[in-house]
Amino acid sequence: MKPILRKVDSGNNSFSIREDIYPFLYNHWHYHPEIELTYIRKGTGVRLVGDSMAPFENGDLILLGSNLPHMWRSDSIYFKNIPTLNIEAIAIHFRDDFWGIGFMQLPELRLIKEMLDLAKRGLQITGETRDYVIKAMEDNLHVTGPKRIEFLLGILDVISRSGEYTLLATPGFNKTYDLTTTDKINLIYTYTFNNFKNNISIKEAAEAASLSPNSFCRYFKTRTLKTYWQFLLEIRIGYACKLLIENQKSVSQICYECGFNNLSNFNRQFKSLLKITPLQYAKSYTVHVMHL
Repeated sequence: MKPILRKVDSGNNSFSIREDIYPFLYNHWHYHPEIELTYIRKGTGVRLVGDSMAPFENGDLILLGSNLPHMWRSDSIYFKNIPTLNIEAIAIHFRDDFWGIGFMQLPELRLIKEMLDLAKRGLQITGETRDYVIKAMEDNLHVTGPKRIEFLLGILDVISRSGEYTLLATPGFNKTYDLTTTDKINLIYTYTFNNFKNNISIKEAAEAASLSPNSFCRYFKTRTLKTYWQFLLEIRIGYACKLLIENQKSVSQICYECGFNNLSNFNRQFKSLLKITPLQYAKSYTVHVMHL
């Protein structure tokens, strides 16, 4: 199952700025040649960017490089046809050469170019930079004429100079990801995203890609620069973070729902990856929300 190539409509403009208000977000693993800047004004769910899986919520601001597979999977409640419940987002889509071939090679734009190169792994924009960009996106949602280009260049400049962003996909993902030759790696990703809550074995994952277990391990490590177990752990911990933020289940319940076999192993693996325990993570998020 390959990611879907999605057509982005810019109308009569050189790039697209739009407001989306839907029952749920576009619910398919997809990519497009346009760079994407998305602000989640209202909504919750799980965000998949390359080989990264993490919860999203109100205020999420993500910059995605060209052809980076991604998906926002809204929480299940959004699929229950509740008339008053919608997802709201503002999205900007632009090609890196829309302002002319060679423009991004200008020395004055070096930081922006370097930042857009990093965005090929996906960037979560944070801190005061996030607040500034969100306000700018709201204020310029319906901007017209040359001011559209001035606005876009301005926010890219602010992001590139601030450094207030976190990389999402691992270096190995985009180093080896080729949309024309990724049948097996896509089969592995799809199988894992659909089954990470279960007790997955190497044999089962290998069968999903029609590989022997030994070939599967070598193939995955070569393509992603990590073991399959490391990848699976990151997916499970990412989903655990979402459940901890929702604060509707105990740590023990979350442990088993994410595919772990015992609580002590879950606590140990969570702390090894995030440097804090699941309980500390949940408490830190509660404190953060209280101060917003």
